[in-house]
Amino acid sequence: MAVKLPLKSISSEKPSVLVLDDEDKICQIIRQFLIISGLFKNVVVADTVSIALMKIRNEQFDLIIVDYNLPDKKGTNFIEIVRKSKGYSKVKFLMISGFLDNRTLADVMNSGVKHVLVKPFTRMMLIKKVCEIMKIPNPYDKGDGLHQKN
Repeated sequence: MAVKLPLKSISSEKPSVLVLDDEDKICQIIRQFLIISGLFKNVVVADTVSIALMKIRNEQFDLIIVDYNLPDKKGTNFIEIVRKSKGYSKVKFLMISGFLDNRTLADVMNSGVKHVLVKPFTRMMLIKKVCEIMKIPNPYDKGDGLHQKN
C-alpha cells in the first residue's frame, strides 16, 4: 500500500521539465540553468512541436517551458494539444518569447497560460518564475539558509 506524502518531505520527488524552443542554444541554456538549480529530476529539450509531442508520449512532465514562435506551430497550439492529451490536464506551462505585442499576449492569455517570461532573461529570473509556478522553494533566495556562512 502506497502512502502519498507531501512533496516537500520527499527530496527524491523532483519534477520533470520539457523545454520546447526552436533555438538549440536557448534550449541548452535553459536546460543548464534548471539542472544547476538541482530542483528537477529530469530536463528534456525539443526543438519542434512534433518532437515534443513524441517526448510527452514516452515520458510524464510536470512543467513544460514553451516558446511562442515555433517553426511548425505556435506555442499556444502545442499547449492546446497537450492539454487534451491523456494524463496532461494538470501540467503547468511557462510561455517564453522574445516578442510579445498586445495581440500575441492576448493569444497567450486566451490559451490559459498564466505564466510568461520575456527573452532575454537571467538564470535567477527563470528559477524564480519556475519556483513560483511549481510552488517549490527557490534555492537562491537568501532567506533559505543556503547562502549563510557558518
